[in-house]
Amino acid sequence: MLKFLSISAILVVLDHATKYWAIVALKGKHYWPANGDLFRLDYAENYNMIFSLSFIPMPLVNMMAIGAMGLLFYLLYQYKDKHVLPSVGLAFILGGAFGNIPERLIRGYVVDFISFDWPDWLFFTRWPTFNVADSAVNVGMILYLGYVFFIEGKEESSEQASIVIDAEESSTS
Repeated sequence: MLKFLSISAILVVLDHATKYWAIVALKGKHYWPANGDLFRLDYAENYNMIFSLSFIPMPLVNMMAIGAMGLLFYLLYQYKDKHVLPSVGLAFILGGAFGNIPERLIRGYVVDFISFDWPDWLFFTRWPTFNVADSAVNVGMILYLGYVFFIEGKEESSEQASIVIDAEESSTS
């Protein structure tokens, strides 16, 4: 489990280092690069949830996030010896949570600075500004849910099928 918590710790350090850099290099300045149509680094303070969503009051979001971190520790402990993919996914989610929650509790907002253009026919003209922690949560969710929906059930089914086949072979011999 320690190796997965190390992944989380590395992500927290990377997240806070890049946020510090964004405060020093980007706050109060024009985004970089100046002609950044597709991609740009642009300082923003997010007082809401991920992607600036605001339909839940922030004290409730903070309480839910702290509770979710407990659940993440539990799930990581459960998967630690089973399969690496969900463990890495959970470590990414945990690292992202540890990147944003303390900042939100201390400052009241999260520093965001990564911005991508999005096709105009979708909901946004630009994707909401985000940070390394947000990216870690999203990558972690993809890894974990991909395992749960596409691999976990199939592994158990193939294990059960091999047990049935082994039992049939031993009863016929």
